[in-house]
Amino acid sequence: MVATTRSVFDHQLNELRDNVLHLSELIVAQVQQATLALRDRDMALARRVDVFDATINRMRYEIEEQCYTLLALQQPNSHDMRSLVATISVVTNLERMGDHAAGIARLVLRMDGMTCYIPVGEFEKMADIAVANLRDAMTALATEDKILARAVISRDAEIDELHKAVYDRLIKHMVEDTTSVECATMMLWVSHNLERYADRISNICERIAYVITGELVKQRADQMP
Repeated sequence: MVATTRSVFDHQLNELRDNVLHLSELIVAQVQQATLALRDRDMALARRVDVFDATINRMRYEIEEQCYTLLALQQPNSHDMRSLVATISVVTNLERMGDHAAGIARLVLRMDGMTCYIPVGEFEKMADIAVANLRDAMTALATEDKILARAVISRDAEIDELHKAVYDRLIKHMVEDTTSVECATMMLWVSHNLERYADRISNICERIAYVITGELVKQRADQMP
């Protein structure tokens, strides 16, 4: 009976993990499509990203409900308990990442009809790095790989550096050309959304380390080996 109960619980945990991984891929698609909409000034794509954010929100709450149900109805051991609690944090961060992607899409929509355009090549690179980091974070989650999780945190510094370079250049642009202030401000908000999107991946990796070690420690990129 105990073995059967455990096997059912393991199946439920696997289903929960698969749902989280599926949500993460939707979050990947959201930021990729948002940055593409920005590059191409594709308003239809930006609207789809904006509208789909409601689906992301719903999925987040459904996964949270799964976690609460398992906590209430099963008898999780300490590792399973940490895993369920951490999953709630993970999907919360994923949902917020979706908000940042939708935020970029809404900025694109606000630019509709604007004649000013400031190309920022770093945005695609920032998105690519963030996507790679998120996928590695999900691999670390699925395999409980603490070393990979910490490596992902260390790579966040690259996005921070790109964000600073963009910020400095756009501020300079606004000072030198006051007619570009509105457009440059929009670009600053895009960069901010990408930087925050990436920061939340580090939050996820900290929770992964918590599942494995039982210790919840805030790690900074400059503390990583």
